[in-house]
Amino acid sequence: MLRVQTSISIYQVTQIVGQSARNKTISFNFVNELTCSDSWRDFTNDAKIVVPKNLYVKDKNNKTIAINGTNQNIGGFSDSTPLLMRGDKVTIDWGYKYFKNGVEIFEGTYDPKNNTHLFQGYISEVTSKKPIEFKCEDNFWKLKQAPAPIHTFRATDSLETIINFMLANYNIGKYPDDQFTFNPITTTTFGEFRIGNETIAEVLGRLRKDYHFESYFVGNELRCGVSVYNEATAKTHTFTFQKDIISDELDYRRKEDMKVSIAASNKIEQETGAITKDGHAKTKCQRLEVLVTLRNGSDTPEYFIKQKGKDYPPNIGGERSTLTYPGAKSISDLEALALAELIKYYYTGFKGHFTTFGMPYVQVGDNVKLIDPVLPERNGLYKVRAVDYSCTVTGGLRQKIQIDYLIV
Repeated sequence: MLRVQTSISIYQVTQIVGQSARNKTISFNFVNELTCSDSWRDFTNDAKIVVPKNLYVKDKNNKTIAINGTNQNIGGFSDSTPLLMRGDKVTIDWGYKYFKNGVEIFEGTYDPKNNTHLFQGYISEVTSKKPIEFKCEDNFWKLKQAPAPIHTFRATDSLETIINFMLANYNIGKYPDDQFTFNPITTTTFGEFRIGNETIAEVLGRLRKDYHFESYFVGNELRCGVSVYNEATAKTHTFTFQKDIISDELDYRRKEDMKVSIAASNKIEQETGAITKDGHAKTKCQRLEVLVTLRNGSDTPEYFIKQKGKDYPPNIGGERSTLTYPGAKSISDLEALALAELIKYYYTGFKGHFTTFGMPYVQVGDNVKLIDPVLPERNGLYKVRAVDYSCTVTGGLRQKIQIDYLIV
């Protein structure tokens, strides 16, 4: 028999002028409801925790505190020092305890080697409801509060240079493990790039919108790039229909019935050799645009180079994406990059999501092997695009796993 274990720790960080220091570490192992997410598509992963009004917690000295005691201030809604408050640091973990060969075993999400958790971030909102509910956001919450320094980067400055410059002098928090590390999954340049009068999160949002450069956190590691997955850390998990797949919304599609296309583009700035009045080099801009299509089971791509003043052919009965490729220097570069992206999603296999139990613990970027004992021809290995985690008193632990594309 599996026994559900949850572990939530809150580290008081936010201080209020005129009140006593908030420096408690509060832990509890029971929730009415817990949800959190792990995805590179959402920019900010979030969590929601609902706890009963009569919950007791323990501080770092193992002292028991009634979270809804007579004198407890939850969220800063009275004059006393709040127990929970916006900006406090949060870690969430879960797992199962069970006996195997007479030995009690615990299988959980916390990784002591890398100090990583199911979710880690900050309280973004505490409600005044009963039962008590508070919402959290991952480390992007801190980047939303951090102003980006005003600076203009040269055309030769890379993504790594831009991100490191923004984070260089930013003290993330009071705890040693609050310091961010940066993993530039893709290294490229964007031409002349200016930042200022915006937060670091807004700059990263602009890179996503204008250049298709994604940013997301894995613990305290900020990952950025067109290639969003780090294969060096990816784990493989196996799930079987009629066994540990509780439910699914998976559609099995044939490549012969598909039509997918990408409208790929890039803007190239080149110096003309002339100088502006303020001493900067004059540049001219060339825009490259091409439509790449795969359809009806054929592996031969179709190319349509867009000319000035003309539109692409209408998209009828297919899926079309619009993507920017800063690294492309020519139409042939654009065609190759777009085709490589299309091939990942042009396959015979599953699309959609499925729900399983709380373990094995699956994260974004992991691989899942789906096994169908009835129709083994549908077996396949897929990349994980996102995971939604949930825990309730009656439902136990659940993971809703969204697959991205077929690996093999």
